[in-house]
Amino acid sequence: MINSSLLEVKDLSINFGGIRALDSVELSIKSNEIVGVIGPNGAGKTTLFNLLTGTLKPTSGSIKLLGKEITGLSSDLITRMGIVRTYQKVRPFPRLTVLENVLVPIINRENTNSNMSHAREIGMDLLKRVGLTDLAGIEACRLNLFQRKKVELARALGANAKILLLDEVMSGLTTVEADTAVEMLKMMRSEYKFTIICVEHLMRVIMKISERVIVLDHGKIIASGSPIEVSQDPLVRSAYLGSDYA
Repeated sequence: MINSSLLEVKDLSINFGGIRALDSVELSIKSNEIVGVIGPNGAGKTTLFNLLTGTLKPTSGSIKLLGKEITGLSSDLITRMGIVRTYQKVRPFPRLTVLENVLVPIINRENTNSNMSHAREIGMDLLKRVGLTDLAGIEACRLNLFQRKKVELARALGANAKILLLDEVMSGLTTVEADTAVEMLKMMRSEYKFTIICVEHLMRVIMKISERVIVLDHGKIIASGSPIEVSQDPLVRSAYLGSDYA
């Protein structure tokens, strides 16, 4: 039987001293899927992202992308292979223009076209998709938070993401901005055919964007299913509210 998973995580664990921050995590992520990852503070969500992107090396376990072992590879190589992340604190290069920020990952692609005018065409097309065409020539330090997050999305797509890891991308946005961002992500996922794995504290956003939700608590997966199934799970309620309220 052919494995149809894009990303396979097996028995993934990491220890920090005597603390097991992630404990035997198993994941199977399909192409073009949107998966939400939730859990209380300290559950291991960001640690999971750091392992998937090569920022941290696991104590044990395996990570495979399209069947190829990537465990222990450098973060820059993993990015070139198609696992790209955004950060909660968005930090574009402040003195580069919006377009120049987006050009950085495009010209660093593996096997990229060395023609700069072609790279600019790709960059301008991405800025058009996220609604920043009119701001292409201004320095990134002049952008507001929502605009900086749009630049971050365009940069991720410029890196040819197969899997886009979103780390609380809605943090700090207004309700209207968050709803706009959700629709933009869905539209771009449909067009560019990439997978989204998002860590998010805003349950309203998770319910709107996710097709499947995975719940972490104390480094372990305690639930997985549709947003409705997970929200009604007693273990999830206990993790968030305490056993007296579950």
